[in-house]
Amino acid sequence: MFILMATPEAYPFAQTGKLGEVIYGLASSLVGGGHRVSVVLPLYREAREHGRPLTSTGIRLAIPLSMKTLEAEVYHTALKPDFDFYFIAQDSLYNRDGLYGTCYGDFQDNAERFIFFSRAVVEMVAALGLEFDVCHCHDWQTGLVPVYGHTLYRDRPHYRHPPVVYSVHNAAYQGIFPAHDFSLTGLDWGLLSPKALEFYGKINFMKGGLVFADLLSTVSARYREEILTPEYGFGLEGIFHERAAELFGIPEGVDYSRWNTSNNAFLTSGYDKNHLEGKRACKAHLLTRFGLDLPLDRPLIGMNTHLVERKGIDLVENILEDLMRLEVGFVLQGIGEERHQYQLQEIQVRHPKRIGLFIGYSEELTHQIIAGSDIFLMPSRYEPGGLDQLCCLRYGTVPVMRATGGLAETIREYIPQTGEGNGFKFSAYSPEALLQAVQWALDLYRDRRAWETLLWKNMALDFSWDRLLPQYLELYRLAQEKRRRQLAS
Repeated sequence: MFILMATPEAYPFAQTGKLGEVIYGLASSLVGGGHRVSVVLPLYREAREHGRPLTSTGIRLAIPLSMKTLEAEVYHTALKPDFDFYFIAQDSLYNRDGLYGTCYGDFQDNAERFIFFSRAVVEMVAALGLEFDVCHCHDWQTGLVPVYGHTLYRDRPHYRHPPVVYSVHNAAYQGIFPAHDFSLTGLDWGLLSPKALEFYGKINFMKGGLVFADLLSTVSARYREEILTPEYGFGLEGIFHERAAELFGIPEGVDYSRWNTSNNAFLTSGYDKNHLEGKRACKAHLLTRFGLDLPLDRPLIGMNTHLVERKGIDLVENILEDLMRLEVGFVLQGIGEERHQYQLQEIQVRHPKRIGLFIGYSEELTHQIIAGSDIFLMPSRYEPGGLDQLCCLRYGTVPVMRATGGLAETIREYIPQTGEGNGFKFSAYSPEALLQAVQWALDLYRDRRAWETLLWKNMALDFSWDRLLPQYLELYRLAQEKRRRQLAS
């Protein structure tokens, strides 16, 4: 099968969170399974500076945006045979620091940037002359791709209109913009209606994907059920209900070629489930890196997170002083809202030898925190899928998380009496509930034999992409089948 993936980000070229890893992991697994994959994303400054040479294809596309026209130049590189990356270049839109904005907020021209990108993807498919079996679009930034395919480009002679699968990675981020931005799309104004792209008087990019794609998916079976409710559907729950029969919940996987503990350049020492000495060395290195004074036999709690309330950072801020009284260490890497940065920095100043804080993002530190910590917190208000908890299992770090979305689906509550389960969960969104779950984990930590038995079991679990691949291939097959039925009718 030949799959085109349209995405706003992808590892290793440009990413702000786990979406980039998901794209790479799924695509790489498809290629490993004998399929051909092309990924297309904007040519951000971050991608230009990545270091891998990019080659111009010579394709230049004239993309109209209301009264003006901008040129999109298409670049290419291949990571390995049958695994290609294409980049849509337009420096006025993408050659800047940040993918979607800065710490001060989103870019004001994001509507223009991703209208341009979506239309350029469709133009690129026609210009390359490649016959893709399916197009897999990800998140709101690509929501207009199936809209263009079904409307402006439906009858273009050189456009081979592949069936489209549209994946929602987080229904809270929908790409909502003022109605006047609709003029940039070049679409018929009749599409700015409640049955299509209109959303409370504005334009909603995600809604376009939900209405016009052949099939829909999201990142866990539990999150699929959650987005059918007003609490998690964020105003789109009606459309999710309308298309429930064509909405699939498929979990995310882990790329164990990158997330491994035995051969990992980011870790100071290798280890595996039968040789945990190296994990102790990783913990010592992490303590030294943050300048913490914590005996190695005391528990170290870690987090890699966005500093926004949906990730539960407000709960963490409310229990940090309690954690200090429990004589544990705490390390956090994150970036986000300034008020949370300042709050964490104030607490860290009071406990400089027990709390380590890094405001920013480092891929190396992400691995080191998961490997060097004993316990990892994920107290999210909601979490569609989640990868960190799966990486924790392989790295021998016990997750403590709120029972929501993909977290609830992949982590089973540890039962001391039987030794069953792989982590600790809490339900109520409150500091007290989080603190209680941490205390349960700390109680188990004191029983070294039971603790190491849990680590051994967790590290043997398999959440690889290869196990999930048949579900994605079936999704693609169903999309092709639906398109064939449409053409035959």
